[in-house]
Amino acid sequence: MRFGLVVLAFCLMAAVGHAEAKTMKVSTAAFPEGEAIARLLKEVYRQVGLDFELVIRPAKRSLKEVNSGASDAELARISGVDNEYPNLVRVMEPVFALSFSAVVNEKSKIWMSSWDELGKHRIAYPRGYRVLDIRTRELKATVARNAASIVRMVKAGRVDVGMAVTSDAVRLASEIGGVTVLKPAVETVTLYHYVHVKHRRLIPAMEKILIELNDSGRAKELFEGKN
Repeated sequence: MRFGLVVLAFCLMAAVGHAEAKTMKVSTAAFPEGEAIARLLKEVYRQVGLDFELVIRPAKRSLKEVNSGASDAELARISGVDNEYPNLVRVMEPVFALSFSAVVNEKSKIWMSSWDELGKHRIAYPRGYRVLDIRTRELKATVARNAASIVRMVKAGRVDVGMAVTSDAVRLASEIGGVTVLKPAVETVTLYHYVHVKHRRLIPAMEKILIELNDSGRAKELFEGKN
């Protein structure tokens, strides 16, 4: 009888451990598009039979935790982060694309279409975008709370150029007025999901699911919050 109880206890412990192993802890820095991307990836993980837990971390800490294995995956980053964090493996099918545009005062004569032309101007951009941190590292840049703050700063003349996600820039220019969104966009970046190397065997299945979701239009529905 005692042997039977020991076997039962062992089986229960193994079952609990197996259940815990089914949850993937996905880390990310907070940024406006994160919630939409999380909806997409939650569906991807559901289809491969795994639960999805999102944890919010500062940008660099998030990458370090995934690289160390403390978290299982990084929500969405540009290509190349695996050069600095070698334990991150990229899922090759994109999860999102972001374009960034310059916003100037409607009375301004500034005209630009590349990062190289920003060096002589006072610029501002919203926090939460690692790519903008990188691009403006050597520039006279101010980080503000959000895109609306950026547009108001440009309108008030506190900065010469504001950088924002193109869709935010266009919407806020219409709502707030007094500013112009320059065309074309300064840059469009593609975001990818990364998993820790110990989960690399999941990647082929995840890529296949993402391709199907992107091609069918279901990814767009998930971004928009449709069930």
